[in-house]
Amino acid sequence: MRKKEIERRLGEIVRGRIAADEPIASHTTLGVGGPADWMVFPRSAEELRGVLRLLAENDVPRLVLGGGSDVVVRDGGFRGVCIALARNLSGATIAGDRTIEAMAGETLASLLRLSREASLSGLEFTVTIPGTVGGGVVTNVGAFGSSFADLLEAIVVIDASGRERTIERGTIRAAYRRIDLPEEAVVVRARFRLEPQARDRIEEAVGRNREHRLRTQPLGEASAGCIFKNPSPAEPAGRLIDQAGLKGLRFGGASISVLHANYIVNDGTATARDVLALIEEVRRRVRETHGAVLEPEVRIVGEE
Repeated sequence: MRKKEIERRLGEIVRGRIAADEPIASHTTLGVGGPADWMVFPRSAEELRGVLRLLAENDVPRLVLGGGSDVVVRDGGFRGVCIALARNLSGATIAGDRTIEAMAGETLASLLRLSREASLSGLEFTVTIPGTVGGGVVTNVGAFGSSFADLLEAIVVIDASGRERTIERGTIRAAYRRIDLPEEAVVVRARFRLEPQARDRIEEAVGRNREHRLRTQPLGEASAGCIFKNPSPAEPAGRLIDQAGLKGLRFGGASISVLHANYIVNDGTATARDVLALIEEVRRRVRETHGAVLEPEVRIVGEE
């Protein structure tokens, strides 16, 4: 299918914005990455279903973005359609005494705010995490000993053919930084089972977690979040990088945070090439120093 025809067909499906040659860097927390051929902003599950079906039927590559964290897009950009869900496919509601249902594009900050207002506990660990519900499900977002997998009651996905499927709690398979989903499926919404708790207890936990993150993570700088998975609970990646003497190491506009060594920060001038060169140098030095192999936690996508 020719480029103009794809754009026309997308316009028939999506009522929200459709942008050609949109800089992906503007939609990621790290702030690097070239343009996408198209970026679409579906506002409903029905629009998302139509886009996925169109792309699958015509073999058009796709890239799904939530809050834009946990991803490094190469400088050549993405040849295909980028589907932006954050703040578009959004919304969350109290679905029962202990249950919240949220759309994939709902931010974690909004989800936490709703749970606090309803005096429901369990999501306090998400404070300051710049992601969305969909991204949190895919990566099994976690901190302070908790994760999404502990709270999920059901996940609703749409597969490439446009079929909607529900994965109930008993069949959710989760691991460190991963929840197993059907191949090519996209999360459309999720349901969380939380615990009633006194509001002041919830606020105390949120405040404690926020203070810890402000003290230990470079929240005021552009980053993708943690770059590497922890090789094991006893071997946090940040500690290995720090012990290798790599805090502050710089390639171009990208550097290892002096506050938390598992963060790469962008001073505003970094390219994806800078970031990826830094990732490879860190992996090499940690392997030489500790014999440990660091695996990226971030997705690395796009063209050189």
